[in-house]
Amino acid sequence: MNAINIPTFLNIDLSFNLSGPGRRYGAFFIDWAIKIGYFFLISNLLYIDIFSQSFLLSFLVYTPFLFYTFFMEWLWKGQTIGKKLMSIKVIGEDGNHPSVSQCAIRWMFLFADAYVFTLAAFLNPLFGSLALFGPLVGAILIGATKTEQRLGDIAAKTYIVSTKETHYSIEDTIYAYSNKRNNYVVKYPEVVKLSDKDMTIIQNLLEKSEIQMDENLTEKLASHVKRILKIQTEDSDLVFLKSLLRDYNHLTIEQ
Repeated sequence: MNAINIPTFLNIDLSFNLSGPGRRYGAFFIDWAIKIGYFFLISNLLYIDIFSQSFLLSFLVYTPFLFYTFFMEWLWKGQTIGKKLMSIKVIGEDGNHPSVSQCAIRWMFLFADAYVFTLAAFLNPLFGSLALFGPLVGAILIGATKTEQRLGDIAAKTYIVSTKETHYSIEDTIYAYSNKRNNYVVKYPEVVKLSDKDMTIIQNLLEKSEIQMDENLTEKLASHVKRILKIQTEDSDLVFLKSLLRDYNHLTIEQ
């Protein structure tokens, strides 16, 4: 399985395993099955002949069908139902969840990556017979590029990675290190100099060091953070980093 390394402000790379084409296209076909199921369910429940109804009614029926991928990846932070079932997700080139603009770009380029022959059929019906082969355009690019990117990924600067390995988002950091004590005392107020994105990276690297029992990574991470925040402490590296995450949570979320 191919992997990508994403540089961080700590000079320590985040490593993500790429999804591989098999799981990626498994997710694609699951999502299509869901869209087709929705299409026929709504038509039957509402007794709609979708090709002969008013523009407004057709718009209400078609919108979830057409924009499913965009809205799901945006609202589910890089996942659709198919991607979740296949344990993969979209991330940006910084390792974080894709932005709304990245989701929009990926969605627009689907028409080039998967539906080019379907669109061509509107110009010449002869292309209609090739519609099923449309996804091969994206598949060829995924197989040909080292980072397994289709056109939409390249344009949006995103990757599809496996979620079977542990990589946390800032929301996970907040809940994992949430404290319930009203009398909590902050030990490292300097942490407010860091951003949500910075804390996400620190959390990812800390979890990686614990899973791999890599004391060198923990030491390197703590050393960089101390230098950036100009902190001197007698706490062990692990205690320091976890205290830092709890302090950040208290200062930025719970107050």
